Amino acid sequence: MNRLFTIAAAALLAMGTLHAQAPAETKLYNKTLKKPSVKAYDKFLKKYPSSVYSIEIRTLKDSTLFAAVDQEDAAAVEAFAAAHPDSPIADQVEAVIARHNTSPLTREEALAALRALAPSAADAVGYRRANRDYALGLAAADGALALYRGSLGADGAWTLADTPAPERYTLDSKLSDCRLDGPVELVEINGKNLLSFNYINSADNNKNIEYVASLYDPEDGSFTHAMFYGRDMSGKDGLKVEGQCPEALSTLATPENAWLLNRINSDPRLVPIAKADALTDDSIAWWLEKNPNAETNASRLNFGALDEESSLVAGFKVARSRDKDSSKSFTAAMMDIRDYTVIVAYSKTYKNYILVWCEPVCKDKNRDKLLNNIYFEDDTNLALFYYKGRTTFKNRINLANRTIRR
Repeated sequence: MNRLFTIAAAALLAMGTLHAQAPAETKLYNKTLKKPSVKAYDKFLKKYPSSVYSIEIRTLKDSTLFAAVDQEDAAAVEAFAAAHPDSPIADQVEAVIARHNTSPLTREEALAALRALAPSAADAVGYRRANRDYALGLAAADGALALYRGSLGADGAWTLADTPAPERYTLDSKLSDCRLDGPVELVEINGKNLLSFNYINSADNNKNIEYVASLYDPEDGSFTHAMFYGRDMSGKDGLKVEGQCPEALSTLATPENAWLLNRINSDPRLVPIAKADALTDDSIAWWLEKNPNAETNASRLNFGALDEESSLVAGFKVARSRDKDSSKSFTAAMMDIRDYTVIVAYSKTYKNYILVWCEPVCKDKNRDKLLNNIYFEDDTNLALFYYKGRTTFKNRINLANRTIRR
């Protein structure tokens, strides 16, 4: 009953509004409909801008004007939209603009068109702007990216534009290999159609890896990137990276950046690393960089001071007694962590933890050298006892002067 009363009240209100119009206004409205023209519409709207008939008259006026526009002339249609931003037929105009900017090409058609011009193209999508068709594609070879842009002419022939190669986004120059990951896509962000693609920076015999998500704006040629870098944990189930995204700490909040961060955060293959492990990885990377000849001919070592939140310190504290030894000045512990065998020492004098030694975990105990035990020979000299096959040998590290003897 209440709903029926509400509907009846609304109808009476509408009728009352119509009956409230001045006879002259209604008379001009009827006259305008009998002899419609842009001039007649303007005359009515100028005289009665707030009339209940104004939306209808504006719709008729804009429809008449838009009908005179060449619907296939993208520039003319966009000019009409710019000149009539609040038009009652804005949805119709936007639908035409969307058609002018939506490619009819399938992925297969776009890739075939590009490969006829650039055989190395790995993937492509169709792209349309202002009623003109393009094929956008990518390739990755010899550690570099290539961007291809084919254009379809009025004669039905494809031509290849001279497009600069995109600069590869990397934080580690040692990761010289580059490969695409997944298909290229067109995505709409903030009213613009952008090319989305992903690639991986890596290198043989390197545990580090960089996963890069990128956007390319075909209109202005700009790129936006976001990276997830860390350790390559890939296996039989495919790609897996444990690491972090530096852009997540940025205060730059463009729609493109937000879209890329959301993409990285929603990818289950990219696993955020715990802070403790991130600190450990940084410490190990620093030690290896500072001691490149530690396992061969170095006579001195650089020790790295450790953050107490590092998992290296946590591992030191829970190390088994057989993997630990103490002297008057130091306690040292050996452990396997993050694919490395390390030695962490605690200075009883300075009350701090240091990374003393680091080497890859032994993979074949019957063939490769295995750090089996550590012990102090005196207050500062720590012996590292190794097995290699059926032989044994020792290295000695002086924790006070940071020298190593073999």
